[in-house]
Amino acid sequence: MIGAIRCAALALAVGFSTSSAAQYPEKPGRLISPFPPGGLADIFARTIAQSVAEQSGKVFVVENRTGAGGRIGYEAGAKSAPDGYTFVITDVTYTMMPALYGSLPWNHADLVPVTLVAQMPFVVAVNVNAKAASLSDLIGRAKASPNTVNYGSAGVGSVNHVVSELFKQSAGVQITHVPYRGMGDAMTALLSGSIDMVITAMPTAMNGVKAGKVRALGVTAPRRAGALPDVPTAGEAGVPLVAGNWIGLTTPRGSPREAIDWMQKQVSTAVSTPGVRQRIAAQGAEAQAMTTEEFAKLMQDEGRRWGDVIRAAKIKAE
Repeated sequence: MIGAIRCAALALAVGFSTSSAAQYPEKPGRLISPFPPGGLADIFARTIAQSVAEQSGKVFVVENRTGAGGRIGYEAGAKSAPDGYTFVITDVTYTMMPALYGSLPWNHADLVPVTLVAQMPFVVAVNVNAKAASLSDLIGRAKASPNTVNYGSAGVGSVNHVVSELFKQSAGVQITHVPYRGMGDAMTALLSGSIDMVITAMPTAMNGVKAGKVRALGVTAPRRAGALPDVPTAGEAGVPLVAGNWIGLTTPRGSPREAIDWMQKQVSTAVSTPGVRQRIAAQGAEAQAMTTEEFAKLMQDEGRRWGDVIRAAKIKAE
């Protein structure tokens, strides 16, 4: 009799456990975007939130927590309860932060990988009226007259600044940094002829290229980009530079593996659909999910790589 009761109790417990697991998520969650509404990361966040809702009927609300180069949003995410209901839109800059800042007001390891959403190469771009007709021309000019070619960035320690320093190392050139208060200001300076070049994520350059005001000289990808098929890779110009920005999801450390796996599966399904792939491609990016383990390796590798660049260039974020 006692054995029967124990078996019944065990079955009931397993039933409750299975029922509870099957119900995740039981309430609305949130996607924290550390970047402003209307920006690339925000667009991807809303695309994913909409897709998750359509696929599962579950709601994840995009919450913009902007400022301090993304640090406000990242801190808010890292310090959130690890209950499986908070995810954070994360880009390559997160992997640069330990090397850029002497200290952070949260433990950098307190945001853990979930999955990749999209990747995009950087573009080396000049004003359409620039004398440089190719990346080889630009590099030749920079080598002939060190420090006379200048480049704009979104500010000291911005991703554009860091990748431009990697370009300098890879191409063997000395070019002068001109920091601005955002990439919008840097692009305006490029269009006015105040600076010679920028290296920026493809979506930022696309509008100028499409309008015929910006000339793309090269992409930092292993192969030509579908959005700019006539633009050669940096490698084709003899510069061994492959680098890109990416958008992914992280979550507070200690979040249930069930929640991580559920969201990874949702994103993987979403980015495989033609509609989502087209929306992401329209921004000059390529939709691509990863397993949680693959994304963890990417973040670790990027942290080491960009940390080396930052330390070699002695960059300290403002």
